[in-house]
Amino acid sequence: MPASHKGTGRVTAFSMFGPVFGYASNLVDGLQTAYVGPLTPGVRWPKLWQMATRCCRATAQDREKAQWIITQASRAFIMSADLVVKLPKAAWHMEPGERRIDVVDWSNHHALVVGNMTIPALTSEQLAMKHTYYPQYLDD
Repeated sequence: MPASHKGTGRVTAFSMFGPVFGYASNLVDGLQTAYVGPLTPGVRWPKLWQMATRCCRATAQDREKAQWIITQASRAFIMSADLVVKLPKAAWHMEPGERRIDVVDWSNHHALVVGNMTIPALTSEQLAMKHTYYPQYLDD
């Protein structure tokens, strides 16, 4: 895996349990890869993994958690659920130190990369924490 991931294309920003997350996808070595990561300042990617752990069944393995994350990102893109903004063409960057999980062709993706994401085109208002009725999925 490269030390960092970046691209320019369609990106979706959506809120989930307070923080805002970014979602982009890219064809890598012939396989569709989903990139999902927090955009809200101070929120790091392990928080996303913690949310998946809390929302999946207790015995869920990493692949199932990754599939849950892709489902949430796809839900925001397709249904505009908890949508902050869709950008048809924007630059995005994921910091080094991410985690990659194979998802075996889940929701038209073969892999998920979670990491700390940056989308420079977004405003501080778009990146700010959003109201949630379910803070228990975010809180430590």
